[in-house]
Amino acid sequence: MMQLLKADLIKLSRSITPWIVFILASLSAVIFASSSHFVATGNLNFETAASSLSLFSETQMIALLGSITVGIFLTKDFENKIIENAISGGHSRNSIVINKIIIFIILTASLYFPYVIITIIFAFQDTTFSSFIPTPTLNILAEAAQQEVTAELIGKILLTSGLSLIIFISQLMISIFYMFLFKKAVFVIAATYMTSLILGPIASLNESIHSVMAYTPYGIDLSHLTLEMSGEFIAKSLIISFIFIFVLYLGTYFLFRRAEVK
Repeated sequence: MMQLLKADLIKLSRSITPWIVFILASLSAVIFASSSHFVATGNLNFETAASSLSLFSETQMIALLGSITVGIFLTKDFENKIIENAISGGHSRNSIVINKIIIFIILTASLYFPYVIITIIFAFQDTTFSSFIPTPTLNILAEAAQQEVTAELIGKILLTSGLSLIIFISQLMISIFYMFLFKKAVFVIAATYMTSLILGPIASLNESIHSVMAYTPYGIDLSHLTLEMSGEFIAKSLIISFIFIFVLYLGTYFLFRRAEVK
């Protein structure tokens, strides 16, 4: 397994796709945080920002860029016969699945990292921000800008950011299942992004659907990801996210174990 991981890490460092999406995520983070400041100072209309600039939020960008990255970078291993060669080389299917999940987590974290850095930099400036969209980044910026810089504040920012990342990873984990199901980049990208677009809004349609979706990462209310979030919310979010990740890992493994790799 370490041999597979080392090979993928080398490929990751040499591939242009992860760097392109990282740059796009970084630009989006700057635009999103700057927009929050302009809304707070009255230089940008609230409604305009909420409707036109939501695409640059971390929730939207991780769903979009994450789908593209998994599709192009990871799924290509099926199309290029790399997975087939790994199996022929004696690597177990379980080790292949776990290896892809590790790389997937690294890729997802790299997409969220610019938002965390921008949040930390901007939060400690003597300025104001508006949470015109209730996302973790804007919630943190709006709250932290009103407080003095302390170790406790930094800890809260890291805790909120860390929990947000875990939730985003669990939401995007479906892409790994799709990867081993479809084995084609275009299908993985489309299915993953459509799942992210559909399941979030569906969770709030009515009480019946919400009661079911509440036990998935798509039903977690991201507006609660604030510096003052409760311990109950943290625990519940972690349990739901880790169980969802584990269930999808098992589903992916059993699917791959029964599949014929061509």
